[in-house]
Amino acid sequence: MAELSVRRVVAVAVIAGAVVGGAVAGGVAALSATGKDPGAGASPGARDSTTTAAAVRTDLTTTVQVGGSIGYDGSYTIVAPSGTSTQQVIQAQQTIGQDQQTLTADQQSAADASDADNQAITVAQTDVNGIQSALAADMTQQAQACAGGADSSTGCSQATQKVTQDQTQLAQAEQQLATAQSAATSNQHQSQAKVDSDQITLQNERANLASLQATEVNPGTTYTWLPEVGAVITRDQTVYSLSNEPVALLYGSTPAYRAFYVGMSDGADVGELAQDLVAVGYGAGLSPGNHYSTATAAAVKAWQTALGVPATGEILFGAVVFEPGPIRVTSVTPSVGASVGGGGGSAGGGGSGGGTVLTATSTTSVVTVDLDVTQEYLVKPGDTVTITLPDGTSSVDGRIETVGNVATCPGGASTGSGSADQSPCSSGGSGNSSTPTVPVTITFSSSRAGATLDQAPVNVNITTQRVDNVLAVPVNALLALQGGGYGVDVVTNGTSRLVGVTTGVYSNTLVQISGSGITAGTRVEVPSS
Repeated sequence: MAELSVRRVVAVAVIAGAVVGGAVAGGVAALSATGKDPGAGASPGARDSTTTAAAVRTDLTTTVQVGGSIGYDGSYTIVAPSGTSTQQVIQAQQTIGQDQQTLTADQQSAADASDADNQAITVAQTDVNGIQSALAADMTQQAQACAGGADSSTGCSQATQKVTQDQTQLAQAEQQLATAQSAATSNQHQSQAKVDSDQITLQNERANLASLQATEVNPGTTYTWLPEVGAVITRDQTVYSLSNEPVALLYGSTPAYRAFYVGMSDGADVGELAQDLVAVGYGAGLSPGNHYSTATAAAVKAWQTALGVPATGEILFGAVVFEPGPIRVTSVTPSVGASVGGGGGSAGGGGSGGGTVLTATSTTSVVTVDLDVTQEYLVKPGDTVTITLPDGTSSVDGRIETVGNVATCPGGASTGSGSADQSPCSSGGSGNSSTPTVPVTITFSSSRAGATLDQAPVNVNITTQRVDNVLAVPVNALLALQGGGYGVDVVTNGTSRLVGVTTGVYSNTLVQISGSGITAGTRVEVPSS
């Protein structure tokens, strides 16, 4: 090719290594093929130990490989909750009974007092009415006796005296009526105030009982069964046992924060309990919903019978554990035979419980990567990646679930502000520095042997660039030109000619090219080894 009059050199080192952003990571070593200008007699296509490869149409991707480790998603801590003792609930119920009796007695006393006051008012009113009638009659007699100028007569005087007596008696009777009415009003106010006070007391005691019932815990004081580390626990299986009563795992996103019983307030925890009862086969006739009905209690009784615990239709606080799905035990704090929270409560004291029982994860395998913040732009949730498993040969596809938004330094410290010439992760005075990282979580697209090893190291291949249906040749077909750029030796009928090419995306073994006359199937020279 006379057009390429510049001195041609051949890449004797294979262009290898990871490629980022289209740049070749491993350099091309430029050496003269013969030590002479091609125009001085060297064959333009001369290469030692060469063969040919065909240009192909294919899809190319460029990847960055980062290290990570296999683990399990989620982090759960299960505790034996502190709460109310059964004795406290019984005492509160007894107090409510006493308060109800007091209220009933005071309501009866108020009714009796009202009846007595009404009777007194009736008697006083009758007296007033009788005197008023007598006064009216006497006033008529007075008018007759004193008529016609006889006002000085004895009969007029006597009639007048009688009227005066009636008026005095009427005033006294009216005063007695007013006194009875005032006493009735005062008695009514006092009685109502006492009844109101009794009702408030009863209301407060009922609220206290509801609070105590919501936190009434298993009276058991001893761990009688605990799972092994690594055990997988699924719905309706025992998480641990207190005094031989199992604490069951149920599925739900709302944690178990109270007891379940008829009369409790509605809530999402009731709804997920109903769903679990249906799922384990004890929800016949049970309608989904957030209300704890008598039908819910009946389903709970059937479930409790199957568990071998007292069929009360109520679930005490801490008798079930809600987690989003199956759990895998990672640590167990107490030992079998240990007391719970230092033992049960004394009579009238607090209930048993308190303290961590175990920690767990989900059973979903994930890969976690501490990604340099300088590479964070390469990933986002939903991106697909390829994960090379611990055996170093097999791989499986994965999907990026989360990308952290807080950068930390190795060791868990948060990034500092740093100075203009100091890394935010520099160790003061030590001269050591590192790049801040963000956590990335990746889920597996399919299961494969080796993908469930806990804390095993893996490599994650992140795609940084992709092109589809492009023309590509092996990377080691490229020839570095003396004046810059690349070319390939195109072989036709046993004769090679140098053709300049424009490169695009590099993969591990192929490179995207375009050049005059090069199409799919065109043969190019490559080193034979």
